[in-house]
This record gives sequence, structure tokens and C-alpha cells, in this order.
Amino acid sequence: MFTINTVVPKLVQAIIISLAVISVAIGDVLLKRATARGDLLVALRSPWLLCAVGLYLLQIGLFTIAFIAGWKLTIIGALQTALYALIVLAAGVFLYDENLTRQQVIGILLAFSGVVLIHWP
Repeated sequence: MFTINTVVPKLVQAIIISLAVISVAIGDVLLKRATARGDLLVALRSPWLLCAVGLYLLQIGLFTIAFIAGWKLTIIGALQTALYALIVLAAGVFLYDENLTRQQVIGILLAFSGVVLIHWP
């Protein structure tokens, strides 16, 4: 039987998941940029918002491909959480000069440790 699993090898599936997560993380960064003035009408007219929506739609399409390919929701969820957190935290710190407390850093390390344990054979 011909299925998407025969066409999309595991490495390609991992790339698809990574691209999906990166697109939603960048979409959130662009959404923050669109709302920088604190005005809803200005944000709704912002080209940054349009780009964010496009990236969100890309993520939906890529996740659809991954689910059709048979990836488990638990694995996708864990990968999404870890990679998303890393990208958004880096954007907050480097693009918006946001600070992390020691407690937040410890929490991030514990969260990543949890993702590793979930995937441990």
C-alpha cells in the first residue's frame, strides 16, 4: 500500500517538524513586533501580523503532513515545546533585551531534561 510514510523518511519528518516549530516561533516574534505600539488597530494593519499569520498557516500545513505520516502527538508535542521555548527565549533575550532569572533558567533546564527523558529509549 502506498502511504506518505513510504515517501517521507524519518529524517525528512524531523525536518518538517523543526520547520513547523520554527515557523510558529518566528510568527510569535513577528506578532510581538506587530503589537509594539500597543494599539489593536495598528497591529491588525501591520505587515508583521500578516507575516505571522502566514507562518502560523505554514505550521498547520507541516503538522498536518507529520500527522498523516504517523507521528505521535506526544512526540511532536515534546519536540515542539522544547524547540519553541529555545527559539522564543533566545528572541526575547537577544531581540527585546528581556532578562531571565536564575529560577527561570533552572526551570528551562528542567523542562529540556524532561523532553530528553520522554524520548529516552
